[in-house]
Amino acid sequence: MKLRKQVLSILCVGLLAFAAGCTPNQAPTTGKSEPVQETKVNKDAETTKTSQEMVKMAFFVPTEDGSGVKQSTVEMEADKVTPKAALLAMLKADRAQKYPVFSKDIKITSVTVKDGIASVEVNDAFVKGNGGDLTVKLQMAAIVNTLTSFDNINGVLFVSNGKKVPTVGSFDTKDPVKRMTNLIKK
Repeated sequence: MKLRKQVLSILCVGLLAFAAGCTPNQAPTTGKSEPVQETKVNKDAETTKTSQEMVKMAFFVPTEDGSGVKQSTVEMEADKVTPKAALLAMLKADRAQKYPVFSKDIKITSVTVKDGIASVEVNDAFVKGNGGDLTVKLQMAAIVNTLTSFDNINGVLFVSNGKKVPTVGSFDTKDPVKRMTNLIKK
C-alpha cells in the first residue's frame, strides 16, 4: 500500500511538472519534431534575415524625352521598403535628371494604404498641376506606377490638407487612379 502511494505521488508530481512546462503553443512530444514549432522558428529566422537583407526597391521616373516612365531601382534594407520610401526615391531620381518633371516645391508628406488603395498626401504645388498636361500626366504615371508596384496597392488617391483631391491639373482624380501601363517604357 505504501509503495502504491509513493508511485502515485511520483506520477502526480511528474504530470504536474510536465503540464507546467507546456505552453498553449506546445504539445507533448512523441519523439517526432513538432511542425508548428519548426514553422515558428523558421518564420522568425526568416524575418530576422529579411530585415537585415538588402533588396532592390523599384520605382518609376519620367523618361528624359517625356514619352512615359521607366522603371528604376535602388538597393536598401528590406525592412525599410515602404510606399513612401519608394516615392521619395522616385522624387530624388527625377530631380537628379537633366530635365526633372517634379519641381522642388512639390512635396509628398505621407502615404497610407487601406483596402488596396494608397492615399498620397501631397501639397498644393502638386495639386495645381503647373507645367501643363504632359508634366502632370508624367508625374501621375510616376507616382501611380511606383505605388501599384507594391502587391497590396491597386489604385491611388491624392489627398491635400486632409481632403481628397478631385482634380490634379486637368486630370480627374475623384476615383482611384489605376496603374498606367500604357506609359511604361523599357
